Amino acid sequence: MSVEIKEIEYENYGKCLQISNGLIDVAVTINFGPRIVRFGFTEGPNVLYNDLERKYTVQNEKTTERFGKDAFTFYGGHRIWLSPEKMPDTYYPDNEPVVYGILPEGVTFTPPHQKQNDMQLSFEIIMSEGTTDIMVVHSAKNSSKEKHACSLWAITMLNGGGTEILPLNTDNSNATAPNRTISLWPGTDFHDERLSFGSRFMTVRHDKNNEKPLKIGLNNPLGWACYANGDTALVKRYVHTPSAPYPDYGCSSETYMCKDFLEMQTLSPLYSLDPGEGIRHVENLFLIKKPAEFDPANEDSVAKYIQELNL
Repeated sequence: MSVEIKEIEYENYGKCLQISNGLIDVAVTINFGPRIVRFGFTEGPNVLYNDLERKYTVQNEKTTERFGKDAFTFYGGHRIWLSPEKMPDTYYPDNEPVVYGILPEGVTFTPPHQKQNDMQLSFEIIMSEGTTDIMVVHSAKNSSKEKHACSLWAITMLNGGGTEILPLNTDNSNATAPNRTISLWPGTDFHDERLSFGSRFMTVRHDKNNEKPLKIGLNNPLGWACYANGDTALVKRYVHTPSAPYPDYGCSSETYMCKDFLEMQTLSPLYSLDPGEGIRHVENLFLIKKPAEFDPANEDSVAKYIQELNL
């Protein structure tokens, strides 16, 4: 089946653009955002978390002073941000209509220019026939008259109940230099029972009964992360550049978790953008039908599961 693109009404997000190849489909908001609010096998469940109750918003004195009365709303799904995180810059209320353009190989989604931040963000989704993956090309352009230092930050909110698997750097070729970075955000504890560390993998298990927030990041030279939930695995692939500086003490992969969802996050290197200059960050998101039958605390069990995914 060829790739089909059409406007639909989806959940309580209003008008969205659906892209489908008969095996998988996505839905992207165009009344606001943009957000990828659905990604799944055709006629199958959505792997993305949707905040249909709009529980997760940010509005405070700083955002109101900078952006007015409009609050930033997470909405759910997949979004593009800029790192390092700053208050209020990061929480720009992207609640205006999005312009989309259909290209020979994909669809671009461009929200209005962020006037107060002097940045233009966008992403493009590329889907091919006969595959169960999409490519998401995230872009940012400095539209100010000054240099702007930033990293592109691709964030995917996922339904709770699963386990994320992250590879650790196992390169021992240079014993004189450190090659593994782990960053912890305030409140995160190495002894958290949802975290398991081995010599090859780190796992992060979502537990809906544990409301304690958790955020952890690492350098990820292998450039992949996997979230296994139920009978489906979502794999993210991206390029990690070892020689480049990354935000948050060198992290190219980060995980945030709360009661309702888990966020898989990848980051581009840090760039110093001249006026008018742009950057891109590319992710491939793969869906694989594979039950999450492994023990997150047993590294051999995790390795067997990863091998069966051909990672």
